[in-house]
Order: sequence, then structure tokens, then C-alpha cells
Amino acid sequence: MRHSKGNLILKLDMFKAYGRVKWKFLYAILEKMGFPARFIALIKHAIEHCWFTILVNGEPSGFFKSSQGLRQGDPISPALFILALEALSRGLNHLFAQNLDMLYQTG
Repeated sequence: MRHSKGNLILKLDMFKAYGRVKWKFLYAILEKMGFPARFIALIKHAIEHCWFTILVNGEPSGFFKSSQGLRQGDPISPALFILALEALSRGLNHLFAQNLDMLYQTG
């Protein structure tokens, strides 16, 4: 008889996921993965020092600062998002390794 570890189905809503990445979580991941402090400081500066404006009737109408998430269109955002997903994947693997009742068997 072949022994199987089990299976798991997980559905994640990835809609607006870039905008929901918490900065402190991202910095902690970078640190835990061994990125140099200088690199993390550069990423932190690039993420936190970004200002936006909206156009009202074609005219700029004040500025506001981003408070969370990653910017779509920023070249570094996909790589940072993948690192956040890697941390999620590792965390889920660790959780499921400890709690096998969450898995189901097939065949």
C-alpha cells in the first residue's frame, strides 16, 4: 500500500492583493530571508516615500501619501510580492505539517 501525505485545497482571493501587502510584514520577510540591512532600507525608502495626486477636471488636486501595499507598475513590486507569497507558502506548509487533520486522502 502506497502512503500519501494527503492533499489540501486552498482558495485565495488575489484581487487587489498588491494593495494589501503590509509593509512591516514585507520588511520582516526580507530580514528573515537574509537580505542586507542597506538593501532593506532602500526598499523601505522606495515604498514609503511615494506621493500621489488625483486629477479633478483635468487639474491636479492635492497630494497624498501611500500608507500600505505595493504599487502596480513599479518594477520592483512583482519581486516583492513573490517574496511575500513565498513566506505565505512556507507558513502554510509549516502549519499543515503540524496539523495533518486538515488534509484529505484521495483514491
